[in-house]
Parts: sequence; C-alpha cells; structure tokens
Amino acid sequence: MIKERTYTRGSLALNYAEGPPSGPPILFLHGLTDRWQFFQPVFPFLSQRWHVYALDFRGHGASGHEPPYRYLDHINDVVGFIEDVVGEKVVLYAASLGGMVSLMVAAKRPDLVKALVFGDANIKLERVRKVMRDYRTFWAGWQKLASFPDSLDKLVQSVSDMPISIPWRKPGNYGDGLDYISVLNKALYLRSLDPAVLEPWATGGEDEEAFSRVTEGYDPEEIRLIECPVLLMQANMDKGGILADDEVEYALERIRGARHVYMPMYGHNLGLYEWELGPLLRVVSTFLEAIR
Repeated sequence: MIKERTYTRGSLALNYAEGPPSGPPILFLHGLTDRWQFFQPVFPFLSQRWHVYALDFRGHGASGHEPPYRYLDHINDVVGFIEDVVGEKVVLYAASLGGMVSLMVAAKRPDLVKALVFGDANIKLERVRKVMRDYRTFWAGWQKLASFPDSLDKLVQSVSDMPISIPWRKPGNYGDGLDYISVLNKALYLRSLDPAVLEPWATGGEDEEAFSRVTEGYDPEEIRLIECPVLLMQANMDKGGILADDEVEYALERIRGARHVYMPMYGHNLGLYEWELGPLLRVVSTFLEAIR
C-alpha cells in the first residue's frame, strides 16, 4: 500500500513514500545518511489510522543530489512539501537530523504543524558540534563509502570493515558485533547517499566555517515559538543516544506543550534499525491518539 512518488521543487526532485488516506496526515523525516525506509517498521501499524508520508531529504535515498545540504535547505524543502503535497496541517515524526529540522519547521511555521514526535536528536548547537567530533570516524568513513561504485556485496564488506572510534563502543570496525542484515541495511542507505552530504560533518568538529555553513537556518532559541504538542523521546546514551539531559531540560523550559519520555532500552535509532518496536509503538501510538 506504500507508493513512492516525486515532488519537484524548482530543479530538485524529492522522492517520498505515501500510504493510503486512512486518517490525518503524518510526515516522517529521517536522520543523516538514512532514507524514508528508516521508518518502514512502523508503517503497517500507523498507516491503519494515519495518512503516512515519508520524505527522502535532498542528497539522500532516491532524492536528487543537489547541494547545499544545510539545515536551511532541508527546512525549506519540508515546508514546501507540506504546502504543496500534503496541503494541510500535519504531524511530524522525525529522528536525528530530521528532528532538528522538524523543530525549526514547527517554530517558523506553526500553522503547518499539528504535533511533533521528536526522536533522539540534538537541540543545542554545541551538542551538534560534540557529535561531529565524537563520531568523526562515522562521518569520514561513510563519506568515503557513499555512492559506492562497485557491487553491493563489496560495499557491505567495506562497511563492515570500516574502522571506527566512538564514545560508547570499543575501537574497532563498524561490523563488530553486528549481523549481516544490520550491515546490509547501512550499506543500502550509503549506496544512494551523496558524499557531499557528509563533508561538513567530517570536518565541522574542527572547522568553524564548515560547522556554521551546515547548521545555517537552525536557531535553538526559536523553539520558544513552537505552539504544538511535542513528544521528546530520549535514548540511552550508553547505547549511542545523543539527546542529552541538559537539552531535554532546555526544551521543556521553552516549549509549553513539550513532554518527555526516557527510553533506556534503546540506542539512537530507537529500535527502528533492529525492528524492536514494542516500547516505541506503545509510546508513539498513545501520544498520537491523544492529539488525533
């Protein structure tokens, strides 16, 4: 029941998925390096009562490779998509990069956003800078493997062998401790990713100009302008979560309709990479029913 379509914005073709019109619209926004399929595990459940849309950000998935890839560009693409394709107020369900984009869409255009499900993303810019530094081996390694020109099997092996050094895992290779399907999933995302998407992430931890350029359009103080209900889902930082306690406090002080749920069983992807859906669906579906 999920169909892929194309939304044209100027010279840019943005790929998106759409489900049947089973209820009010909900738009899914994925994270850095991912694509709309990141949310595929929850579609069978949520598409029973919601009109599901899921967008590939520019440079990701089947969308066009058309820089720049600043927050500003993603924000404007989402606003245009809601206005031109959805055509009415929408719930946003967003993760990681998509989460930060969704905050700005809700703040700048409260007339377009009915509610926001915010899945383990950063809120403060200094925390974004820390993630750039802490996960530099991810950004640099994935940049080299993006749009891989050889076979999928070779890409899977290269992803598995990619050296990493990150805060919550022992230094080693990306594939250490992961099964074949987990590595294949990442390879499928990287195969269609524009390497230029990751250039500022690989350098922005130390390069002030690169950091300022890619985060243009994002101002954390603007979250005060958000009028809709917001569900902040926080993952376990010992398992790779990035939304810090001080950011949760910062958001709760500034967004009147914000509520917070800590989900210690999950890392950054909140079970979606692993299709571990029980706790996630309980939280998300209950919140959505309350605002429906």
